[in-house]
Amino acid sequence: MVREAVIVQYIGRPAKLAFLAFSGQGAAYLLSVVLARQLSIENFEAYVVASAAFTLMVMFAPRGLDKYALRLLPALFERADWARANGFFRFAIRRIFVISVALAILVAVATVYFSASPQATKTAILISCLALPAGALVHFGVESLSAMGRVILATAIFRSVVPAATLLFVGLLLSLRFELNGAMAVACWGVAWTLALVAMASEIRRVAPNQLWQAASIEEGSTWTSAARPFWIYRILLGLIAQASIIALDYLQPSAVAVGAYAAAIATATLPLVLVTSSNRYYAQQLSLLLEKRDFTGVLQMRYQRRRWLIPVLVIYLVCIFLFGREILAIFRPEFAESGVTALRSLAIATTVSMLYALGPTYLKYAAHNHLTLGILIGTAVLHILLLLLLVPRYQADGAAWAYTVSSCVMYLVFSLLARRELVMLEAESNSTSPD
Repeated sequence: MVREAVIVQYIGRPAKLAFLAFSGQGAAYLLSVVLARQLSIENFEAYVVASAAFTLMVMFAPRGLDKYALRLLPALFERADWARANGFFRFAIRRIFVISVALAILVAVATVYFSASPQATKTAILISCLALPAGALVHFGVESLSAMGRVILATAIFRSVVPAATLLFVGLLLSLRFELNGAMAVACWGVAWTLALVAMASEIRRVAPNQLWQAASIEEGSTWTSAARPFWIYRILLGLIAQASIIALDYLQPSAVAVGAYAAAIATATLPLVLVTSSNRYYAQQLSLLLEKRDFTGVLQMRYQRRRWLIPVLVIYLVCIFLFGREILAIFRPEFAESGVTALRSLAIATTVSMLYALGPTYLKYAAHNHLTLGILIGTAVLHILLLLLLVPRYQADGAAWAYTVSSCVMYLVFSLLARRELVMLEAESNSTSPD
């Protein structure tokens, strides 16, 4: 069948994306190791907390328009609806920039006047606020470029260029014998995001069809905002679940070593996560097209093809973590080895489950099960926060990891079960009504 041929011929493409993204993640991981060894524990804590704050802000600022672009644009391009595609670009860029600036100002004021964090952490957060507009627009750009079929190019810029450039800038500062601190490390990320934005904008302009820019702009702002809201809420709650552990550790202040050990553990545990987040950009594009055609059999086949290459990778990953966890964490700092090894193993389990079942929530969002998705996410966030409050004061980094593992695994398993049940049902209905 033509459908099967299309799926099969792209089997290698996700693997290429995964390899490309993994190389970039390797640069980010090396950067974490360098900073953990070069910064004082207090400055490394400031860098980690500022990075978590930036991650939450960059998830909030696009208001879901970045993720919605990968759902909307392939369908608009397929229909040659250039006017609405042009309008969406103009509306999304304008809205993301304005919200980014407003949010950066709000967080900066709150940090200066209301935060009880150490001065090093405050300064690092302020620097991250300056980088927010560039970072938010890059996130929109990578999804837009992927929607144009340039998934590998988008992944190269987003996953490889940004961390590699940051590592280069940090290395340059060290070679010039600057006394590196957390704020300077965050500033290196900011410069890298700015350079990536320039590269992303240039590539989008180059590869986009000429009809896109020549068409009269038709904007449906209220419709797009409403349609993007579930993507936004999902991302915010998911980001809160992912980053709340760092924030809770910083707020409850068990020790700077606990924050550093958890940061080292999660950087290590989530290292292979980029294999999924990068390749899923391709799968999300295919999912959008398959759902547009109501090809539910194709969706199920795509899921099977994805797991066929992913499961062996996950087995190898878990074996390495459980056998060599202490040695890996000792690369960061010797004191992290014992403080973070249990957290690392727990987070590795959470990463494995989330990687295996990551397409479940994507399908539910694309199928417009917004209230169901939101309900599961809110329940997960509440569970996660309660577990953090109960476990972190007593078990420090281990407690933060256990809280994340339990809440994350429950969430992804529920998402996957619901998505698979509906797909099987829709496939059966489709087959029963199709002509012989």
